[in-house]
Amino acid sequence: MLLNKKVEYLTIKSMRGKIAAFLLDYYRKTGQAIFTLPLNRNAMAEFLNVSRPSMSREMGRMKEEGIIDYHLSTIRIKDPDVLKKAAG
Repeated sequence: MLLNKKVEYLTIKSMRGKIAAFLLDYYRKTGQAIFTLPLNRNAMAEFLNVSRPSMSREMGRMKEEGIIDYHLSTIRIKDPDVLKKAAG
């Protein structure tokens, strides 16, 4: 099942779309707006097949735009509708 999700993420063209889809999956899985990711940043970047610095930069932009908030591996979804649009 994890491999199917990985293939699904790989088909998404934009990095923001990949991150959004990944975060939305955990948001739906936990049913909570605040959750802890099971992966560190390096593992998450590798799983999404993106570079870690670029992923961190994009997540920083999403934080500045008020879409998400994070501290270490704890993520808070502030605007799920914008994430859904980004995920495609």
